[in-house]
Amino acid sequence: MMPERTRSWLQRDQAAQKFRPKRIKLLLVGEAPSSDERFFYSETPGSDIDLFTQVCEVVFEATPSGDRTPYLKELRRRGVFAVDLKPDAPRRGDPLGPYVGPFLINLGVLGPDKIVFMDPEAYDAAYSKMSEAGLPVVDVRIPHLEPDRPETFRQKLRQALVRADLEKLIRPLPTPKRGDD
Repeated sequence: MMPERTRSWLQRDQAAQKFRPKRIKLLLVGEAPSSDERFFYSETPGSDIDLFTQVCEVVFEATPSGDRTPYLKELRRRGVFAVDLKPDAPRRGDPLGPYVGPFLINLGVLGPDKIVFMDPEAYDAAYSKMSEAGLPVVDVRIPHLEPDRPETFRQKLRQALVRADLEKLIRPLPTPKRGDD
């Protein structure tokens, strides 16, 4: 039985679609949204230890400040898109295995060049099935993002980008030209 799409789920999906690249060079897969306030595609600033900030630390080699929109637009321009294996709601101990099949079905629409798991439990649940299916998953198991050790997460994410031959995505955010919004 598929879960019913809640208002929160639809809002998160709508926010994500706003920043979905035409061609996805790198699909970042998390386990589940933590909350609406800390959602990856929220345009309002979050904490310094949230997933969005850590991804920006790696991709842009800098901590994002203020409005997230310029960073989200640049991620879209570079072909980076983030999704969750369990997209419906925060995970409360439920197993991720039942979400792998629907995720694989929906993955065809995205057609990513490379797939990186940003969570060890998502990796454990889906990597082998996706690899066996011939999907372009990167074999790097990124640890949980720990507030007191974010550098471990960032190091493994960098390693995954290098292994995926996507290190060219790692470069500073361009300085906006006058008149750009």
